[in-house]
Amino acid sequence: MKKTNCEPPRQWSARDSGAVAGCSRQYIPGPWRARTGGAVIGYQLAARRRDHVTALVFAEALFPGFGFEDHTALTPENVSSGMHLCHLGFYFQPDIPETLIAGHERELIAYMIKYERSHPDTATPEAVDEYVRRYSMPGGIRAMLSIYRAMLVDAEQNRQAARKKLDIPVLALGGSGFIGDRNESQMRLVAHDATGHVFNTGHDLAEEVPDEMTDIILPFLTEQVSVRWCCSNG
Repeated sequence: MKKTNCEPPRQWSARDSGAVAGCSRQYIPGPWRARTGGAVIGYQLAARRRDHVTALVFAEALFPGFGFEDHTALTPENVSSGMHLCHLGFYFQPDIPETLIAGHERELIAYMIKYERSHPDTATPEAVDEYVRRYSMPGGIRAMLSIYRAMLVDAEQNRQAARKKLDIPVLALGGSGFIGDRNESQMRLVAHDATGHVFNTGHDLAEEVPDEMTDIILPFLTEQVSVRWCCSNG
């Protein structure tokens, strides 16, 4: 396979840590977007900058290195559970996905919304138009594909980082129609203090149930702020 020029989350986390390097402590929610890549980057940042990150929210991501790869296999279990990630093999091929998707970005996005969301009507026409605009830009689809093409590297980096579990509180969020409580079970493998919550939704939590998601995240982060304040002020 031809080598891609993508940056795996370890490199992203090293670069993005500049955003918190000037602060004494920072909260870094993992799901900068409610998709796989953002949560994995959040974990890498928490693992590599333990002196800065004091809490992590990890949402709707199968974790490379800890079972993610199992779902790429064509098995009755994966198909019946709706977790056969058949697109990954296609995405890993060099150049041909970019060629076939070009000009059909809207069809790809519509397909993903239909099959990954429990509430596909939460995708407004304006949001879909924006997705199409972004992915239709030069390099847009290649950038998306590069996230997936880096996942074997991600897996090795995650396994290395997990040799020392996170000591910070981790909140793992899932959608019942997609990854669900597996988010929490994955985080328990890499963190000492992991709790979870599952929403009645699919993969795109932040767009399907934004208010419910906020109602869970804010008390979690508020509690961590209170705990840190009490510890620092005796």
